[in-house]
Amino acid sequence: MTTNHPSPGKRIVVLNRWSDGFGAYQRYIDHAANTVAYVCTPSSAAALDASQIAHVEQLSDILDEGALHRAVGACSAALGGIDRLVALSEFDLLTAARLRNSFNIPGDLPDAVVRFRDKVVMKHTVAAAGLRVPRFAPLEDVAFAKAGSTNVMRFPIIVKPRSGAASMGVRRVDTRSRLDMLWPTLPLDEYECEEYIDGPVYHVDGFVVNGTLLIARASRYINTCLQFAQGKPLGSVMLDPGSLNSALLEFSAACLRALALSNGPFHLEIIGACDGFYFLEVGARVGGGEIPFLFDELYGVDLFNLWVTHQSGDEARFAEQAQAAFIASRSSTRGGFLMLPEPVGKVFVDARLPYGIPALYEAVFPERHHFFDGAGGYGNILARFRYRAASEKEIATAIRATLRNFRYTLAESVAPASAG
Repeated sequence: MTTNHPSPGKRIVVLNRWSDGFGAYQRYIDHAANTVAYVCTPSSAAALDASQIAHVEQLSDILDEGALHRAVGACSAALGGIDRLVALSEFDLLTAARLRNSFNIPGDLPDAVVRFRDKVVMKHTVAAAGLRVPRFAPLEDVAFAKAGSTNVMRFPIIVKPRSGAASMGVRRVDTRSRLDMLWPTLPLDEYECEEYIDGPVYHVDGFVVNGTLLIARASRYINTCLQFAQGKPLGSVMLDPGSLNSALLEFSAACLRALALSNGPFHLEIIGACDGFYFLEVGARVGGGEIPFLFDELYGVDLFNLWVTHQSGDEARFAEQAQAAFIASRSSTRGGFLMLPEPVGKVFVDARLPYGIPALYEAVFPERHHFFDGAGGYGNILARFRYRAASEKEIATAIRATLRNFRYTLAESVAPASAG
């Protein structure tokens, strides 16, 4: 624990689990005008600018809700109360909502956040509004053949954690016998299953203000997040203006209205089936991977800045940023990304950036001798590429060219190795 003298302004507590540039909250919160405290892990504390921080609580496990509650209580005692609580990781949103409830802090509360964290509650809510969702059920209902589950569920099905993210722990199950082998290995009350719906998968990302889309972009996935977790490349192409783009935005707006998202970012996934759109899932948070970089670099809209400004209660600054985002939303520029998964067990030696791809404007590779340990997620992966162009077709062409022409070298160990 460390404590500095507090400054005037709002008393803000930040839950930070990030140890990279995402943990640089001084970009978004004026630490001189506000009294700011942090609850973080020892590794994420290293990302903070400690010079203007009023108080720090370090926890070995930020998921330990009892310890987190005590740490926030210590922040409250040090600050003389808490006016706002900021949390940006999807895994902290529901915990932050419960903390707001306990400490009487304004902001999103559990009954609102649970609709975006529990996939069963989420789909019930969307379906109740008359929107298509895949057939779904809690896994315990299917495992024990409860009425209304297996008799309407068709295989293949997708089994996933009810509060997971980034396709972690997601499995496709093709037969009942395979499900019977799987379900005894899982905590049933923490999982749900849903009918597999064939069709392209789209994602819509943006920010909502007062229940209205402030800025939003609809994109088509190349492969899926589940396939990326299984070792395949994941790409995304922003759609051109037109009937498909408009329909996806309208469907997304209807889903967000059903879920009562009034203010904040969202990452929403939709299946385009032969009989129409199906709601897949949504997070009330900034999309992962390259999405925040594209919004910032293509449109000058930092979605994290908008979100932190809203959560911290800086109304004047939020209004100014929202106006700029609304103007940027009219831009005709389109973008996309490509992410290559980590080759687990290998060591990165070097890579050559493909030439002759005008839409490709950024590529990110690991440091030399980086060992791929399987914990890369969307961060420490083989390569990340970002694209900018005037049309959807140009972006898709550039991604295909990158997949064809990208060359890299891997090794079995840190010693010199041959080309991969």
